Amino acid sequence: MDEADSPMQNVRVWAAHQRVGWWALGIALLGVLGLVVDQYLPWLVFGLFIYYVARPLTRRLERHIASPTLVAVLTLLLIVIPIVVVIAAVLLVALGQLVTAVADLPVDRLLAQLPIQISDLPTTPSEVYDTSVVLIQDPSVQNLFGSVGGAVSAIGATLFNMFISLLIAFFLLISDRDIAGWFESNVFGEGSLGTEYLSAVDRGLGSIYFGYTMTIFAVIVLSALIYTLFNAVAPGNLAIPSAVLFAVVTGLFTLVPLVGRSIVYFAIAGTLAVQAATADPRLLWFPLVFLAVMIVAFDNLVRTYIRPYLSGRLLNTGLVMFAYLFGPPLFGWYGIFLGPFLMLFIVTFIRLILPVLADPERERVEIEPEHTLDEFVENVGDREDVPPSEPDRTDIGTG
Repeated sequence: MDEADSPMQNVRVWAAHQRVGWWALGIALLGVLGLVVDQYLPWLVFGLFIYYVARPLTRRLERHIASPTLVAVLTLLLIVIPIVVVIAAVLLVALGQLVTAVADLPVDRLLAQLPIQISDLPTTPSEVYDTSVVLIQDPSVQNLFGSVGGAVSAIGATLFNMFISLLIAFFLLISDRDIAGWFESNVFGEGSLGTEYLSAVDRGLGSIYFGYTMTIFAVIVLSALIYTLFNAVAPGNLAIPSAVLFAVVTGLFTLVPLVGRSIVYFAIAGTLAVQAATADPRLLWFPLVFLAVMIVAFDNLVRTYIRPYLSGRLLNTGLVMFAYLFGPPLFGWYGIFLGPFLMLFIVTFIRLILPVLADPERERVEIEPEHTLDEFVENVGDREDVPPSEPDRTDIGTG
């Protein structure tokens, strides 16, 4: 019996050694992947953000277009074209300011600082060569070339990295279902705790990246229109200064629970009240009307319809606010995307996995979507029969 068991035992030992070897190779490959992710982490996270913002529109287009590739291309173009237009507008403004600044420069004084005088400009090929050598060897000219080269290199690297982000989003838009299905079938198993955890993370990322982004954008647009309308009907010389800037601040303050947008409303009303008290105290009614419209009408619209419709109630607004606040100081510019990303993995682990680890006999905690992106992705645009959700009580704009 011992002699018969010996070959089997050797096979088991050899299989165990093979398994350890494969795990070692997997860990090594994971380390290599970690190095790549560390180098391109900002743009990977940005590509993930683009994917979650584009996914609802992709799902909508898939109902009418059979080609997933064409759907992904159209979706990214619908996102990229507005960004390109904004960048082009900014560049045109910057170019106009540059031309104005150059026109105001003392040209004679600049020419006098050159290594050669204006009267010594070369006229023959040999003089052109000698003058070029003198200019190239001048330290100030070399520094200028170095600065220009560095700027061109930085712009090229940024464009390349943005292209990588778009490729990541494009790949996920085409293959997200296949990737999720493969991991569920071959790695985690159908209905497993790992599958449930990643599904909850996916819903949360959709709620944050798409829902909250669209909510902020909607609040910015609507408040900008309202502020502009108030400026159009304002009596006397009353006016909301920098209406678009205040609209952007209003959208960002949507993330602040309880007091939220009311801080901006009272700041604007205070500005209008100072203007009215200085010009004509009888106009103090206008700031009061502004507060009434924004607090009673606009805030109820945001709380009851806009915010539950887009972002749902899957996540506490305070957690999202802290994720946006702590992300950029900790990680840099991409922290605005990475902060919510890490927060969601941690919060989902605490809500879903930690109770199971603490008590394996306990039933799983079900994390319901509660009217979040899962429903919105599949039914965006076709929700006339869905009653509006209850307002989010963590987002009371008036406190």
